[in-house]
Amino acid sequence: MASRLVSRHKSNRTRDMERVGKRARSDVDMISSLPDCLIHVIMSFLTAQEAVQTCVLSKRWEKLWTTLPFLDFDMSKFDCDLDGNDRINGKFERFLDFVSMTLLNRESSDMHKFHVSFSGKMRRSSKHAMFVRSWIVYTLKQNPQVFKFDPDVQGNVVKRLLPVGVFTCASLVDISISRTFPPVGNIKVINLPALKRLYLRFIHLDQAFVEMLFCGCPVLEILHLKDCCGRYSTINSQSLKYLTVETCVPNLKDIEIELYNTPNLLSFCYTDGYSDENVVDDLSKMLLKMPSLACASININRRIGWSADSKNSILIGLSTVQNLALSGYMIKDLLAYELPNCLEFSNLKDLSVECLCLSCHFNLLASFLNHCPNLEKLFLRHIGFRCEHGEDIHVNQESLKIAPFKGGRLKTVDVQFYRDDKSVLLVLKCLQDITENSGARIIMTSLGNYPYRRGNGFNSRWARKNSKLYFNFNDYINNCHYF
Repeated sequence: MASRLVSRHKSNRTRDMERVGKRARSDVDMISSLPDCLIHVIMSFLTAQEAVQTCVLSKRWEKLWTTLPFLDFDMSKFDCDLDGNDRINGKFERFLDFVSMTLLNRESSDMHKFHVSFSGKMRRSSKHAMFVRSWIVYTLKQNPQVFKFDPDVQGNVVKRLLPVGVFTCASLVDISISRTFPPVGNIKVINLPALKRLYLRFIHLDQAFVEMLFCGCPVLEILHLKDCCGRYSTINSQSLKYLTVETCVPNLKDIEIELYNTPNLLSFCYTDGYSDENVVDDLSKMLLKMPSLACASININRRIGWSADSKNSILIGLSTVQNLALSGYMIKDLLAYELPNCLEFSNLKDLSVECLCLSCHFNLLASFLNHCPNLEKLFLRHIGFRCEHGEDIHVNQESLKIAPFKGGRLKTVDVQFYRDDKSVLLVLKCLQDITENSGARIIMTSLGNYPYRRGNGFNSRWARKNSKLYFNFNDYINNCHYF
């Protein structure tokens, strides 16, 4: 009897010790026990202000931020308590002081990423420009790999924010510069041997700078030009693989890509800016000089003229791609004018068509699909309800009797539409008719209510949500009375 009591007492004691051990283990700070390099990776998801605030957690975290290789200074996410009419300028002053003090107290160590974005008023004689330049000069001495600089300031002072030393930093792999740029004449040498990605926005370019750029960037693979202006006639690069020209001025009239100088170009994305009547000819000539092109995205929104006598064709230049995205309100004109002389897209496997009213122009889509025998995936964004910038649509169902799609490899058709657009039911019926041979699965996705409504202007509530709503499409059909 006594032995049983002793054994029972030991078992109870063992259970109590296990409970205490589990409770002690639950109180242990496992994150603080990680090495600095892993903690830095965790802190890289924080803004610079949040990373500095971690110094109050414990002694282990007190100086971790001083060696953080990822610094993200974003004024839009900067939190400071200010009241009064001078709240905006006060926040700008506080932000500049915070960046300066953070870099001043940082230990000298290699920096992987430096990102700074701010907006405010800078006077020409202000010391703010000197502070900003000192940030960049310090950063360039820390061997950064990623450099992103986006100041939103007005006046000539913006030209003095970026030192020319950015273009001779051998460690940079990724550069993003917006709104500010030193005078092109002040840039004498560009030496970026490790640069692979370059993003320029609101920058004035000329031919001399472009030539120096590609000579000084031997491994450049990604070039993204957005809202840039200037005149440059050639883009010569042996390493360039991805090129994006987005709403640039002038458009394509003064840009020419030489075939023998871009042999590795795989992707080309184009969004029209201030288009003229020659954009079709200019764009088609560019595409014909890209025989290795595998992915292309064309976005045309402005009305441009298609000449019946023109021998150039955008679709002919795209006939060898494997992935194609067509968008913009003028896509219907592109298909209408160029489909009669269009070649077969034998390599095309993934097609995306946006901003096309399928209720009105489904015959154009069906005709284009018959030029894509090996298509596997189709993505459509139906703008029905009120197409072409808000014009009411009038559907003629008799004109939508289309022959079935000949390709038998089509697997998925993904259609996005607006919830209050009942014409999507007609589109669904047409899609079922043309895909009956391939047996493709049709996925319907609602984008919510249409952002533009009659008499109400822009639907800000829809814009704030901007979320995809998935639902049972059969229930939706039963609740709608359209036919």
